[in-house]
Amino acid sequence: MNIAIWGAGKFGKIVGKQIRTNQNIVCYIDNCAENIEDIMGIEVVSPTEYMRHYVQSVDMVLVAVLDWYAVYKQISKMNIRKYGIVSKLVYSHKLPVSNDVLRDINILYNDEIESKKIQMRRLETNVVDFCNLNCKGCSHFSNIFGKGDAIGYESFEEDIRFLSKKVFIAHFDLLGGEAFLADNLGLYIGCLRKYMPKTSITIVSNGVLIPRQSESLLTYIRENNVLVSITEYPPTSKLKDKIISTLESVGVMYEFRRKSEDFGKNIDLNGRNDPYRAQNGCRERECYFLRKGKIYKCPFSALGNYFFEQYKIPLHFEEGIDIYDENIDLREALQRIETEPIEQCRYCGTEERFRWEVSNQPEVGEWLIN
Repeated sequence: MNIAIWGAGKFGKIVGKQIRTNQNIVCYIDNCAENIEDIMGIEVVSPTEYMRHYVQSVDMVLVAVLDWYAVYKQISKMNIRKYGIVSKLVYSHKLPVSNDVLRDINILYNDEIESKKIQMRRLETNVVDFCNLNCKGCSHFSNIFGKGDAIGYESFEEDIRFLSKKVFIAHFDLLGGEAFLADNLGLYIGCLRKYMPKTSITIVSNGVLIPRQSESLLTYIRENNVLVSITEYPPTSKLKDKIISTLESVGVMYEFRRKSEDFGKNIDLNGRNDPYRAQNGCRERECYFLRKGKIYKCPFSALGNYFFEQYKIPLHFEEGIDIYDENIDLREALQRIETEPIEQCRYCGTEERFRWEVSNQPEVGEWLIN
């Protein structure tokens, strides 16, 4: 089979190295081809050069770039018969590419049913709202939710089943609160794998509870190709070696996202901020959030009303896309939350940083800027 690889960086080279013994790599494609030398004697060409000289001799293009969404929007407008998006886990966690590339579970092809749906880069949801750390200024307001507050599995399954008919979500994050506080975390994972088999799943965690998890749950996480992404807070650092040994003993994929020794707050109740400036500088600008049948632009737009109610702040926002509303164009609505600010952006000001600490009895000022 004649294959072209879109991406001449490290990701593309990893894919090329794996498949070259079983497939004929005709060329690499890259938007910066003029600045890149040949790879192992194989020419690197621009998309324009590819369409001019190679498209007729290539059976399939494999897209191996981290920003797959930008390339997807580009390649979907080109007259390329067959192409596949390679999961970034092949790059980040060295997952192997199968000799039978057409059946590889880590490659999404344009002729698969998922490719015919609305494309969404990322979506996240809380499986529980409360947390074991209760960070001061938590952007999900976890330390003001009660112990046991959670999104019911039935509601979650209904939303995922409905969305899966219309939308392909490339990456789905399960978080909280602390995701490992969920009594039935395996059910949420199983639901996503059932309805969205090609979606990349990540559990976002502070890691502290991982050494206490059952081997059966961790094995289930591994078997379902789920990544555990750990934010390293000071209590996490103390358990880091134990967390790593627990995950590696079962073969679970994991990463440590960052070391968080400080936090930020940016809620400005004056509501006079430039919404476009707030959107462009937002640390959660791609954290699209699913909650009870609605998709929100960010966690603040999804959870902010709970914060306002708890502190008797006279604000209330009607935000979110109702996925069940037959009168809206879901594709258009999802494009808008990616590109346009919402009313709530006016209440996001310049971020103020402060030292990380636990806050079990939080005061409203822990979220508000001066």
